[in-house]
Amino acid sequence: MSGSRQAGSGSAGTSPGSSAASSVTSASSSLSSSPSPPSAAAAAAASGGAAQAAGSGGLGGPARPVLVAAAVSGSGGGAVSAGQSRLSCAARPSAGVGGSSSSLGSGSRKRPLLPPLCNGLINSYEDKSNDFVCPICFDMIEEAYMTKCGHSFCYKCIHQSLEDNNRCPKCNYVVDNIDHLYPNFLVNELILKQNQRFEEKRFKLDHSVSSTNGHRWQIFQDLLGTDQDNLDLANVNLMLELLVQKKKQLEAESHAAQLQILMEFLKVARRNKREQLEQIQKELSVLEEDIKRVEEMSGLYSPVSEDSTVPQFEAPSPSHSSIIDSTEFNQPPGFSGSSQTKKQPWYNSTLASRRKRLTAHFEDLEQCYFSTRMSRISDDSRTASQLDEFQECLSKFTRYNSVRPLATLSYASDLYNGSSIVSSIEFDRDCDYFAIAGVTKKIKVYEYGTVIQDAVDIHYPENEMTCNSKISCISWSSYHKNLLASSDYEGTVILWDGFTGQRSKVYQEHEKRCWSVDFNLMDPKLLASGSDDAKVKLWSTNLDNSVASIEAKANVCCVKFSPSSRYHLAFGCADHCVHYYDLRNTKQPIMVFKGHRKAVSYAKFVSGEEIVSASTDSQLKLWNVGKPYCLRSFKGHINEKNFVGLASNGDYIACGVQCADCC
Repeated sequence: MSGSRQAGSGSAGTSPGSSAASSVTSASSSLSSSPSPPSAAAAAAASGGAAQAAGSGGLGGPARPVLVAAAVSGSGGGAVSAGQSRLSCAARPSAGVGGSSSSLGSGSRKRPLLPPLCNGLINSYEDKSNDFVCPICFDMIEEAYMTKCGHSFCYKCIHQSLEDNNRCPKCNYVVDNIDHLYPNFLVNELILKQNQRFEEKRFKLDHSVSSTNGHRWQIFQDLLGTDQDNLDLANVNLMLELLVQKKKQLEAESHAAQLQILMEFLKVARRNKREQLEQIQKELSVLEEDIKRVEEMSGLYSPVSEDSTVPQFEAPSPSHSSIIDSTEFNQPPGFSGSSQTKKQPWYNSTLASRRKRLTAHFEDLEQCYFSTRMSRISDDSRTASQLDEFQECLSKFTRYNSVRPLATLSYASDLYNGSSIVSSIEFDRDCDYFAIAGVTKKIKVYEYGTVIQDAVDIHYPENEMTCNSKISCISWSSYHKNLLASSDYEGTVILWDGFTGQRSKVYQEHEKRCWSVDFNLMDPKLLASGSDDAKVKLWSTNLDNSVASIEAKANVCCVKFSPSSRYHLAFGCADHCVHYYDLRNTKQPIMVFKGHRKAVSYAKFVSGEEIVSASTDSQLKLWNVGKPYCLRSFKGHINEKNFVGLASNGDYIACGVQCADCC
């Protein structure tokens, strides 16, 4: 220690730069010329640097050991690098004195790049989770404790810090008592889970290689955990070898995974195509079977006249062919045996129009055919009935292509009356009479046969009834032929005798306009009405007041009873939905059919299980009472504003449009 002080005092009399330069030169020359091991030279250089640091006094001495240690570490071993790290941390605050560092660095070796440090901590460049690092020791928190200000530290670190200073190391919050520390159980649990994940990851890494390379991977991990300056060429080669091996393994695993995914895709695609092929083969077999059956039926039902039958004679010789040809040529039209090639003109035109409609809707018809034929495995008799069922469906579809007017009736009460909108047209139970009603406040009853057969264009009603308000809907009773019900814009429901024009009942419970009224087909005494007051009321022809009321929560536009049940009722509302109710429980609907974009103007039963609805969104929708989704949508007409009408006889559906046409 005394020798060091003397050296420092002696050098203080001279220039600081020269002494520092000489020390650096001597250290580097001794390292280059001496054959001694690098560790001995490093120790000598380190001792010389320590002497310079101790004797430099106040002339910027702390900056010089940095350069000495850097020069030694360039040729020395791991012991010098550790000392250099400590010296660099101590000398960095006073590294800029008198420009000595620049003058010394110009003649010495280039300073190596140091790994990035966090506040001067060794190995702080390692990948760590900042969420669980103690702000004091910069290591993973052990036994996390929290201050009142909410910061978490290691218990030992914060305890020692508060003994020296009663403030939080993070925010300088005053901690009055050292006992005001609280364990942070949540952080402890999170750290424990992270450590477990790290151990699992390390365990997988250890077992990902074979047992022969396990020790080498352990060496590789140990090398990664140390300082980079300690790595020699052999260690680097080992690391490169292990990394190349790991790269090949990962590439092989990735390629195998890609092949596995490709194989799974191909197998699934093959399975799907096989299923499609099996389905197509089944459909082809059904088609072949039906084609043979239709060919047999065509031979039985071919339109062959009696004159076209050929007697069972021997085949004529070629010499008679000219006579036969001339005979056939001289036969008058209609008596030739080639009835299948020489058809009537009406037959050809009808067949052409049917083919046109068949082609336009072929996909839908094909779906209908296979749904009918492939629905279940059946015997020959049921197969024939299924084919007959589809034949009937196809015949109904292609039978008509247009409509023509049979008669024209004038609903206007006056020839020059501008407003004569017809709101409702209804036939009685036997289709002998029909009634029309509308905004003229009149109900006119006509006899269907007389209107059709009369050659005169002007037709007079059999009876006429006048209401106090515009009429919105009428309905005939299914049991009493003369009983007719009407609803008007004042919310009144009236029962009429359609032949005498007398009122039998008047119901006035609706608070707003009543849009629809309908008789129950199974119970002749029961009828229902729907109104803008969001209520559906049930009436009995024997009572003066309603027997029940259903709250619809929206304007009711139409009401219709089921044709096969006395308890089921459907009505459409302004909420774009069709509501299906059981009258034995009117608190909630059985089903609510959603799909229209605007108010539902009409709802009709096609059968006991199917409902067709019309809306002002220019669509008709077909529903099944047991399914909440739409079976089919019908588009092509225009209906965006008015209630244009809807009717169905079970086989066909007809609706009006806003222009002068009918769909």
